[in-house]
Amino acid sequence: MAFELPRPLSHSSMSMYNECPQKYKFKYIDKIPERPRHFFSFGQSVHLALEFFYGVATPPAPSLVDVLAHYAKIWVSAGYKDKQQEQDYFEDGKAMISAYYEKHIKDFAIPFFVEYNFNLSVDGVPVTGKVDRVDKLPDGKLAILDYKTGKQLKGGRVEEDAQLTMYQLACETLLGAEVSRLSFYHVPSLKEQVVERHGKKLVDGLKKRIVGTAEGITKGAFAPAPDEQKCRWCDYKPICPIFKHQYPTAAPAEPEQDLSALVDRYGELLEKSGALSEELSALKDKIVAALKARGYVRAFGKRFEVSRAASEKWEFADKKKVLELLKKAGLYEKILAPSAPKIEALMADPQLDLDLKARLTELGERVEQADLKVKTL
Repeated sequence: MAFELPRPLSHSSMSMYNECPQKYKFKYIDKIPERPRHFFSFGQSVHLALEFFYGVATPPAPSLVDVLAHYAKIWVSAGYKDKQQEQDYFEDGKAMISAYYEKHIKDFAIPFFVEYNFNLSVDGVPVTGKVDRVDKLPDGKLAILDYKTGKQLKGGRVEEDAQLTMYQLACETLLGAEVSRLSFYHVPSLKEQVVERHGKKLVDGLKKRIVGTAEGITKGAFAPAPDEQKCRWCDYKPICPIFKHQYPTAAPAEPEQDLSALVDRYGELLEKSGALSEELSALKDKIVAALKARGYVRAFGKRFEVSRAASEKWEFADKKKVLELLKKAGLYEKILAPSAPKIEALMADPQLDLDLKARLTELGERVEQADLKVKTL
């Protein structure tokens, strides 16, 4: 079945669809915005501060003064009912971050990934998400950590949480290493819920829900699912088929007209830039081919001049096989992941075992990259 989705599925969009398909339609298909919520803004602010703390390229860690200055700089103020509430939360976050810093500066280490963005396909369904932190353990396995900033964190939630299962699936699929530990870190209490990797039953169940959600969206199954507790706080009640009769004078909830126009204009320009990008790429290929055929590095038009600079790099179609080969050779630690610059450095290393280099060469190919520099005459 071909899936038609307005955007890749994420943990939050899947949760919304399974909670109420109609609500999902209002938000992701009709694109009617929800009101900002102060607790989302607060959580985002704390997450960004912790990202700054761990996001340095090399030790040492930034100072607490620098972390708090960054926190103030990136503070998200949307959704608070008034300035006093916002100031109270700001001070709470400042104290929270300070306490976290004092506890963890002693064991500070640069993570494997901070705010790891992933995109993968699960049985043909595009899935996306962001992992707060991925650590590499001494045995080469991975530990996934997700920060929580709410007032409370339900005990035992970590054991079967679908969000962590999705993160585990993504990291194992894309990073080529097994996940052995999952955790929620409750920043207000400085306490961590930790569990071993989720088993096959939870992973298979998640895949089934992903496909089921995608099928429902593709089929246009958007029936409302009323629930007294959940519907109480829903922004879409005035236009919901179940509740709109209670709001006879309510104006339809629509995107702000100015914002709608901006979105459409942005989309139009993206389409045009995409078409121009394709045309530029095709012209570049033709010019590079013509220069190579004539043995030229420079050519002139009536208004412009171009010059060609070429380089070669290794490309590997099957990155999983490359990882397996490097692991067996004990070189996985040297590259951590099959990123292009590190593979290039490894292949250029004169100390690399010749047999291993030959096997890697079979898996890849040298591809010339040509760059054209344009000058106005």
